[in-house]
Amino acid sequence: MDGIDVREYIPVGCLVIDPVSHLPLQDASLPELDQWRYFHLGDRVRHEYRHHDALIFLSLELQAHLLSSPRLAQYSKLLRSGWIQMSFKTSLETRSRGTVRVHVLPDDRYNRLVPRTDRALLKARLALMKELDRSRSTWQGATEIPTCTTSLGISTPHFAADEGSDGKEQSLLQLFNSIDSPDPRLGDVEDINCRDAMFSLLESRIPGLKTTLYPYQRRSAALMLQREAQTRQVIDPRLVKVQDQRGASYYYDAVAGTCLREPRYYDLPCGGILAEEMGSGKTLMCLALVLATKHLPSRIPDTHWTYSPKVRRRIGSLADMAAACITRNSVPYVAIEQTEQSDFNYTMCLRAIRRNPATYAVSSTVTPKSRRGDFEPPPLTDVYLSHASLIIVPPNLVDQWKQEIAKHTCGLKVITCDDDRYLWFREFLECDIVLLSSTKFEKLMSYRTTPWDGDGMSMSHQEYQRQLNPFARIRFKRCIVDEGDKFGNATYYNKSNLQLGIDQLEVEARWIVTGTPSKGLFGVEESSGSVSSSTPGAGCKPSGRGGMRMIESSGELEKDDLRRIGSIAQLYLKMRPWANRKSEVGDTPADWAAYVIPRKNSRRTAGQKECLKAVFESIIIRHQLSEISSLLPAVDEKIVYLDGCFQDILVLNLFSAMIIFNAVQSQRTDQDYFFHPRQKKALTELVSNLRQASFFGGSFFAPDSIRKAVDTASEFLKEGKVAISADDDILLRQAIELGQLAAADTIKTAGNLFHDVPVYVKDFPGEAGFAWSVDMRNGDPVCTNSRMIYALQKYLKPVLDAPTSLQRLLDSGSFANEGLAERFKGLELQGSTANNSGSGQRPTVQTLAGNTQLGAETSSAHNRRAILKASSTSEDVSVASENGDIAAPLATTQLVSTASAKLSYLVDQIIKYQADEQIIIFYENDNVAYYLAGVLETLQVQHLIYAKSLSRQRRAQYVATFNLNPKFRVLLMDISQAAFGLDMQSASRIYFINPVLNPQVEAQAIGRARRISQKKSVTVETLVLRGSLEEVILKRKGEMTPEEQRKCRSILDDKPIYEWILNAKILPLPGNGALSGPEQMAQLEVPQFIFGRSFSRAVGHPDQDLVALDGNTRIANGEGRAKAMSERRKRRLSVSEDVPGDGPAALSEPAVKRRAGVRFVGFADVGESA
Repeated sequence: MDGIDVREYIPVGCLVIDPVSHLPLQDASLPELDQWRYFHLGDRVRHEYRHHDALIFLSLELQAHLLSSPRLAQYSKLLRSGWIQMSFKTSLETRSRGTVRVHVLPDDRYNRLVPRTDRALLKARLALMKELDRSRSTWQGATEIPTCTTSLGISTPHFAADEGSDGKEQSLLQLFNSIDSPDPRLGDVEDINCRDAMFSLLESRIPGLKTTLYPYQRRSAALMLQREAQTRQVIDPRLVKVQDQRGASYYYDAVAGTCLREPRYYDLPCGGILAEEMGSGKTLMCLALVLATKHLPSRIPDTHWTYSPKVRRRIGSLADMAAACITRNSVPYVAIEQTEQSDFNYTMCLRAIRRNPATYAVSSTVTPKSRRGDFEPPPLTDVYLSHASLIIVPPNLVDQWKQEIAKHTCGLKVITCDDDRYLWFREFLECDIVLLSSTKFEKLMSYRTTPWDGDGMSMSHQEYQRQLNPFARIRFKRCIVDEGDKFGNATYYNKSNLQLGIDQLEVEARWIVTGTPSKGLFGVEESSGSVSSSTPGAGCKPSGRGGMRMIESSGELEKDDLRRIGSIAQLYLKMRPWANRKSEVGDTPADWAAYVIPRKNSRRTAGQKECLKAVFESIIIRHQLSEISSLLPAVDEKIVYLDGCFQDILVLNLFSAMIIFNAVQSQRTDQDYFFHPRQKKALTELVSNLRQASFFGGSFFAPDSIRKAVDTASEFLKEGKVAISADDDILLRQAIELGQLAAADTIKTAGNLFHDVPVYVKDFPGEAGFAWSVDMRNGDPVCTNSRMIYALQKYLKPVLDAPTSLQRLLDSGSFANEGLAERFKGLELQGSTANNSGSGQRPTVQTLAGNTQLGAETSSAHNRRAILKASSTSEDVSVASENGDIAAPLATTQLVSTASAKLSYLVDQIIKYQADEQIIIFYENDNVAYYLAGVLETLQVQHLIYAKSLSRQRRAQYVATFNLNPKFRVLLMDISQAAFGLDMQSASRIYFINPVLNPQVEAQAIGRARRISQKKSVTVETLVLRGSLEEVILKRKGEMTPEEQRKCRSILDDKPIYEWILNAKILPLPGNGALSGPEQMAQLEVPQFIFGRSFSRAVGHPDQDLVALDGNTRIANGEGRAKAMSERRKRRLSVSEDVPGDGPAALSEPAVKRRAGVRFVGFADVGESA
């Protein structure tokens, strides 16, 4: 019988009608309504119920009254259309209330009889599903007022909130960190070749892999292969499994209101996100995956597969037909081996295979024009199957990937696109890895042009094929994007060029490699805080990260993270149903935000939690930190509070004085007030200078500008034209007194004149301290700076161990004259740099109310940038070995103090630990790096500066040198360059010169040294100057929520920090301002000899001891480096092959001559052109 089986309806829940007094109920009919009576279907459903003999129906009159009641009127059309069935009952005990049972017809039943496209009915059903009371007691007929109702008294379905074990709502970060650890299963992989490759990964027995994988690395790499090799089907994540009133299961879509008896299934994407913890070896996992599968070619997509045989121009040989069958079915032929004992020679077979590559045709995205000017249908493009993996990395990681490939693997054929030479697609058929930067990939993808000439003449098909980008002709086995979390910023209508380029490729599997899939998902940190002391009166506090620390995330930050994860899943990984389109027949689009992101001011429902959890477990591969924390080095984090010396406090007060001058005289309202909305740029510059001044600020504010501001303020008070408060009067007088003191301070003046940190040197040779000083004073100790000391070392170098010659030189006037000349040169250098601003005139300094300035440095910036670019490339000018003989006048010359508490502390720490540990120092301002590098240069501490102004090749060379050449003990790194997977595992001590407000930036920086291969514990110290803005920043860092940190793009965006700057105060000066020059400085804990540090007389090349990028060989001299550079310029494309041996082979060795041949395991180059 053709009809609807009533047993197919799902008993979902109930509606309670209260009261029922308006219904036409007679006393005689009440006993009849004490049992369930069904509603009649309307005329729109023409088919009768099957199996309805036992049903008892309501009278038509009562049904009409019920359907016209406010509670059921909006659902009457659902009943008449057959979408639902209802039954009604009242209770003799509570005659004022009635219960309506609602049965819903599943969407996967009777679609031929009951149309499901009416939007009004879909909307009404969704509203009904939200109002139903699903409790068992109500279903049994109890009519008590339900506990979960809306404000209208309507029963609503209740889903448990997403809660953790402690009863609190589980955050997104907690959910991310509780993802099940990888558990690859060999039995789930059907393909025997892939199963063998998985086994080799799990056993870490991979041909060509020189490094043994940790167990967790094996599991992650094996699971990556499993997800590539085996198509997996999962239940539609939009569906929640629910039990109906009979205990049977059905599947419910809480957003669309859809009910299904049987769930929908989707194929999971081939690929995902490798989101292992920072420093856990994600690069090595990817290389292991490539090595284990390099013999497995890509496969023809199911949508392009055809069983039709290839039509040849002429009858092919049996060998050609067999070879075509091998390649078309992706049989792994590369693993064929030839041994001396073998009687077979596979050369002819291999040639036949290369003559018959597997291809399939796709429609090109580029459409040539016809002669008439209209567009013709796009021609078909042949896409070739390959073994190659496409790896796209940030520009600063290209060379690191090359080094990792050389370090961990052998036998891989790698193509690096290092130049603009046109690439022929067949080159990619012969390699295992195509490695290039994201910017290079975008540039190459932009080469695809519309192939028609200016006259509109159509090209031949062959010419058209040649014009296509070579990447579009290859079916890559996988695409790996390192640090690909940037894809989370994309939308359907706003994709990056990188993502648009990848969308044009034929790729079998897509992977993103990142430890932080989104800004708020940077995992759990484990460290042990400790306390130590530094300078007298200074203290050290733990960073507040002791034990296991989970960074809490706010609602808005979570929503932003969820949107990013959704963009990656939908637009890059093409994960269904999120990638569904309206144009697709038989499926429905899925709105990620509606199913996953909680509404404003609401908690995540159980349905959203299950949906999100299903997505996470489907695409993310990540071990829980508890499983790998024992393998990562321990991190001991400290916050070191330093008491500023007189010069530190003087400069901080000088900034406060300028703010006070400006605030009082502008009455805090004029447009030339620092904090006026129109002065935002000036205020930002002022704050930047103020932060730099916590390290050294003596170069700010020339004495003339200080006197001018002081005179203006004094005149303002004297005239009294503007009434000010008593508090402002006190502040202004304190600022005037401070300005007068600063303008007369000779050390402060020296810092401004020479734009370098003044230092004191005792036992200066030759009693010529005046000539070599920067404060123009005689006596001992001598106030000088690092540039003068460097010149002194260079000048005395020839006579270090020649007492007679040294004494003759010191007694003559030439030694003093040299000092005077160097001092004049320093003044002339600063002056010329200031004047050469492009216009030939000295740049003007912005002056606001009260003749106050921002403190901007107007000279030597160009010189500092030059020094940063030439870091660690200066000639060797130090003295003889510590074990050698030094002339007596130089033996006791020592650096005893500096004008910066932070600089003195860092010098003490570097000298103390450099022999046993390598050190990374993170800075925010190039001037700070310049000041520190100058002192390290004089103390012969070998160092490198990783500045953002350096070229990509230079930065990569510095990282390689720091890791491979133990001579270099210190790396100064710009904090903005400390992310994106840089590996500097050789370092075990980290110093932050300034506190970092963003905890994620700090975690990324620490992650450069906290690597899985790190053998030492990592010590991290953050330097904070007492009484400075840094104390407020550090306090706010601990108080701010993640949402506040996300919105705080500048420290001025944080109100407490802004108000601290706004209400600047004058700090008490040590000694009440009456200290001698040496007493104004920060003393070194251990004075350092100026002459007596290890060095030789030979003047080396600037790049001596830097590690070449093409291997581990160190360049001995400039000629060798020039030759190597010349060789690299000659090579337009690097195709290299590593060979087993004692060390890794260079990735940029000259390409093999027989480029057309394919390298087989155990073979030399054989074959002919493909």
